Amino acid sequence: MLKKPFKIALIAVALVVLAIAAFLWIAGRMAFARNLIAEWATEATGLPATVDSVTVGFLRGPSIELHGLAIAQPPGFGDEPLIEVGSARMTAPWSSLFGDPVAHAITIEKAVLRPAVKPDGSDNWSAMIDHLTASEDELPAPAWAVGRLEVHESVLEYDDAETETRFRLSAISIVASDVSPAADFPVELRLGGESGKNTFLLAFDGRGLADTGAGRFAVSAPNLRGWVGGEPLPLAGVELKGEVKALTFDSASSVAAVESAKLNLAGIPGEFAGSLDIAKPEATLITFRTGTFAPRAPAVAFGVPLPRTADENAFGSFQISVEGRMKDGVLHMDPIEGRLDDTNFNGRLVPSARLVRLAADQIEVDRYLAPDQKRRRQKKATLEAAIAELAEYDIDAEIRVG
Repeated sequence: MLKKPFKIALIAVALVVLAIAAFLWIAGRMAFARNLIAEWATEATGLPATVDSVTVGFLRGPSIELHGLAIAQPPGFGDEPLIEVGSARMTAPWSSLFGDPVAHAITIEKAVLRPAVKPDGSDNWSAMIDHLTASEDELPAPAWAVGRLEVHESVLEYDDAETETRFRLSAISIVASDVSPAADFPVELRLGGESGKNTFLLAFDGRGLADTGAGRFAVSAPNLRGWVGGEPLPLAGVELKGEVKALTFDSASSVAAVESAKLNLAGIPGEFAGSLDIAKPEATLITFRTGTFAPRAPAVAFGVPLPRTADENAFGSFQISVEGRMKDGVLHMDPIEGRLDDTNFNGRLVPSARLVRLAADQIEVDRYLAPDQKRRRQKKATLEAAIAELAEYDIDAEIRVG
């Protein structure tokens, strides 16, 4: 049996632990706990941060939950926060307090990110990333691990005034388990989106990698699926299916890359690959190639059916390949190569300048005219009308047929 002094010592220690736990539980709800976390977030990001409430728990291990985290925009980017987090909760084993950081679970709900670019090309996130990188400890990264990571009901709002590109990703849901930098892990993604008059859905089940020590992140999606709707698409929209061999980002070289992606959009089979150097956009390189397909059915799916032709086999097959590069901040698609029925063509395109240069080896014009146009004068009038219609667009175009 335990002696009385030892029993008293055990009771005293238990009371001290209980008192500390009670103090931390109460302190977590006091203003100084909120201020402490807000100051840490401000120091880490270099931007003013606030927190509405903080809760500390000890049931089955330490836990912390915060509500209403807001990180302000840099000057000149408006009043809405750059980052908002409705709530975030982390639970961990007691051993994590004395060793490598390990979490049972991390759950983030109703997070909102608002990246933006001004007309002069300046953005609201580069300075924050530089600040985070500059404040990193040079000691070896700890062997962290998260049993389950969940993100729910989150939003990404992107606004690029320089290129007039705007889109919104909403209802973002991410679920991953057994996350650590040592090995890949299963991950699921679900989201919806809006861009102009179009809406889209995207989902995949795949594998992820987050090697924070090496600064390398990767996702593979063997089961990718989606849907796109809105003008000029019909009411049913179009479906997307495919797979992504690897989508990677290397923070050391600042290069994001799609190693290989096979997609099928509205019956059009295609392959895509590309890389983007965030520090040197001029090094951007993308390649896209479709398989051979009959274009009439996809044209109907996209809401722009092809016209009836004298030859019912016209528009029977189509294939195109494109290589794109950035030059002086402008995307150049060069070369473009493809085949329409028996016609081989090649050329280049600068979308932002509306510049088109195409050359074709041959084309049988008669087979693409309307079936009731038999006389030479009718054919000539039809060609002239088509050229006049193209002239209505603000396009610098040149088409040569050999």
